[in-house]
Amino acid sequence: MNSSKCVDCGLVNFQGETKCRRCGASLSLTSQPERTAAVRETTRIEHEIASYSAVPEYGLPPDAYAQPRLPYGGPLAEGGVWRDGKTLIMLKSARLPDYCIKCGVAANDSHLTRKLSWHHPALYLLIFAGLLIYAIVALIVRKSARIEISMCQDHIRKHRTVVGVGWLVFVAGVAFIVLAIAQESGGSALFGIALVFASAIYSTFVKVVRVKRIDDYYVWLLSIDESFLTMLPSVNRG
Repeated sequence: MNSSKCVDCGLVNFQGETKCRRCGASLSLTSQPERTAAVRETTRIEHEIASYSAVPEYGLPPDAYAQPRLPYGGPLAEGGVWRDGKTLIMLKSARLPDYCIKCGVAANDSHLTRKLSWHHPALYLLIFAGLLIYAIVALIVRKSARIEISMCQDHIRKHRTVVGVGWLVFVAGVAFIVLAIAQESGGSALFGIALVFASAIYSTFVKVVRVKRIDDYYVWLLSIDESFLTMLPSVNRG
């Protein structure tokens, strides 16, 4: 009986079949003595890509975390840091260029070390089920990264000042609550609670950077000055 052998998996198929019964490859090319090297290489690459459980968004292989291999150039591309519009994107293992992210001047090796964390915003809906449930789930699924944020001394001082103001508001709120308990004053208690909540909201707006997203390989950051972003190569969307 005539048959056609699949060049991809080696299965012998019956004559007249157009696709391999095992792997689904087209048998129309099996009449050729040998497929070209280019076609074979393309097939191999497609199988490798399909085998990844999670391909990084910007096309780098999973081992890029350890040794970045960048497909696009730019004066600062070797550090694994890029821009996408107003968003800064960096490999977790990368170090930011030695320029202030708030004004673009030379940072002279001054920086703030921050441990950043992120989870999908949809998880905030779990708060309605209970704060404890939300806290447990968020701790389990969150992504984190520890980075050194380049900043000039002037902006470091300004940041510490605004953070100090937030702590003063918080301490004042706690003091009013304690005073209200001692004097059994409902008005003082409400004012103290309002100050504590105000300090919490204030702290979200005075962070050095805002985290847009974190995954297993990359960190996306906002609140970066345009003068700093212009130094970076754009991500390759092609």
